[in-house]
Order: sequence, then C-alpha cells, then structure tokens
Amino acid sequence: MDERPLAAAGPGRPVDPDKLDRILDAVLDSFAEGDMHFTIEGVARRADVSKGTIYRHFDNAEALLQAVLTRLHRNMLGNLPEIEECAGGLREQLIILGTQLLDFLTSEQGVRIMRTVIAHGARQAEHGQWIYRDGPQAFVIRAANCLSAAHERGRIELKDPLLTAEQLIGMWKGSLVSGLWMNGRPLPDAAEKRYRVESAVDLLLRGLNWSG
Repeated sequence: MDERPLAAAGPGRPVDPDKLDRILDAVLDSFAEGDMHFTIEGVARRADVSKGTIYRHFDNAEALLQAVLTRLHRNMLGNLPEIEECAGGLREQLIILGTQLLDFLTSEQGVRIMRTVIAHGARQAEHGQWIYRDGPQAFVIRAANCLSAAHERGRIELKDPLLTAEQLIGMWKGSLVSGLWMNGRPLPDAAEKRYRVESAVDLLLRGLNWSG
C-alpha cells in the first residue's frame, strides 16, 4: 500500500459520484481476486481514473481502505428495517436481517471477499480491528438493537441483547459460511437460505416467549 501519512483529504474539485463508485468497486474487485495489497496506481488503472482523481478524495491507500470497508459493511447490511419497525413485526424484520446477511456471505463475490479480508486482518492487527468493528460487530449491534426495541414494548423477554443477537447470527451462519470459505460445500440455493433463516428466527422467538 501507499505509505504516505494518513491525513484529511485536501480541498479541490469534488469527485464525481460515478468515479468514486468505480474507485471503491475496483478495490472490492481486488479483494474478490484475493489481493488486499493494492496500490493507488493499480486502483486507478482498474477504475479507469487518474491517480489525481483518487488523491482528491483519499490521501493514501489507508484512507481508501477505510472507505472500502465502510462500503463492504453497507453491502452486508443492505436495506435493513428501521429500529422502530422491529417491535411490531419482529419475526419479519429478523428474517429480512438474516436473509440480507446470508445473501452477501454466501454469494460467490462475498465468499471471495471475506476470505481475503479475514486473512488480511489476521496479518494486520489494526486493519483487523477496523474489519471487525465495521463488519461483524456492527451487524451484531444492529440485530441487538432490533431485539431491544421489541423488548421495550413487551414483545419478548430479553436479558442480554448482544449475546442473544450473536446466538441468532451464529444459527444463521452455522457451519455453512465456514464450509464455503474452505471450499468444503457448494453455494446454497434460495430455499436452503430461507429455511435456515426462518427456522433460526422461530427457534429464538420461542425461547424469548415472543408475543407476536
């Protein structure tokens, strides 16, 4: 990666949104190909932009990496329900949450990206902390907030929102995701994902005495 010190991007003409998308997508494509040791020059070639365009928005590859991790997080979360919606239609909203997660983690691109990102985080401790904070941890917090909203309205019995959210996500992923990362099993079809998500949600809600 570029070793220039990390600092706020300097003033200049705003980056065209289409070019910014191409820049971030170029880095994600590099991840999907197993390469997290990207350079500004390589990203510029892949995105068909100049290095100057990238530097108008990012001071160096570290800053670009942080932006890409934010994009990766958005891709994982997708269009999730608002917290307020979780209290009334909790089962439906948890199913949306689980489906969005598995759709990303079990896609061909998602599998390739996560293999690369996890390996990179294991080698680079600071980056690993970003990856965990903005990915798995953020997803657990999102699910915990949804459960807490239902608890506050008396819909479920809940002692530890974060632990309960982790347990639900663990049921969704099971050995499926690690099996995909290891090339140990084929990608699931839509019916398998739907059954995995719905059965885990129903099991959890029975344990929480859901009054849906």
